[in-house]
Amino acid sequence: MSHDASNIYDADAHKAEWYDHIQTNTDDVDQVKRLIGGRGPWRILEPFCGTGRILIPLAMEGHTLVGMDQSKGLLGRCRKKVSELPDLATRVSLIEADVTVAKWPEGFDLVILGGNCFYELATPDQQEGCIESAAKALKAGGYVYVDNDHMEGELDPSWRTWGDGKLGEPFICADGTKLQFSNETIWFDAPARLWRARRRTVVTAPDGTVKEAENIQQKHPISADEVRGWIEKHGFTIERNYGNTNDEPYRLDLSRATFWARKI
Repeated sequence: MSHDASNIYDADAHKAEWYDHIQTNTDDVDQVKRLIGGRGPWRILEPFCGTGRILIPLAMEGHTLVGMDQSKGLLGRCRKKVSELPDLATRVSLIEADVTVAKWPEGFDLVILGGNCFYELATPDQQEGCIESAAKALKAGGYVYVDNDHMEGELDPSWRTWGDGKLGEPFICADGTKLQFSNETIWFDAPARLWRARRRTVVTAPDGTVKEAENIQQKHPISADEVRGWIEKHGFTIERNYGNTNDEPYRLDLSRATFWARKI
């Protein structure tokens, strides 16, 4: 996002295909459907929509979706999927924008901040800014769904030494293009729970041509208390707080911090 040097998903157009390969979970989509219940059809905004993993199934349920994403590559793949489903043409709109600085459209029944999207952001200010923007984007009585992993206390020791800079096993795309990635921690602030890494992408075309791209990315793993505080600060009342997509109430030992909150 705006704090980082560049968008890691736009290193090569093939990276959107790799993204789709690793992002296949549907449990959170089912959870959102349960939370909506029989209400609707709703007008829904999904910042960080990526290639449409959450957005498209909800549009197929009859809801109207607006997706936002900074990545030209991910959004392009999402547009292609939507174009192959003609019934969705009037129910899906996509906006290429950095959601941390762009003005969000307004008048929605639901804003989805899911898919671990806060782990794509560099600072707590950016993360809180998304909650504030969600409040402005929603109608009175509208809902925000916030779903991320969480980290309590200082930066987990495993993050402080994560990545050795060596290229991992290749991912082979449908056209034979080979993608390899490496990660290397270059800085962290444990008390502030900030982490920065050098991330490299190596692309080998079927003809043997090699292209490399490097990004510096910073992350701020959120704590559940941080998110709870931001939600309450910006005019929401929390109706559900889950620890996973099975709707178990939040506990410290569960992996997720998922909030369903209504704009007062």
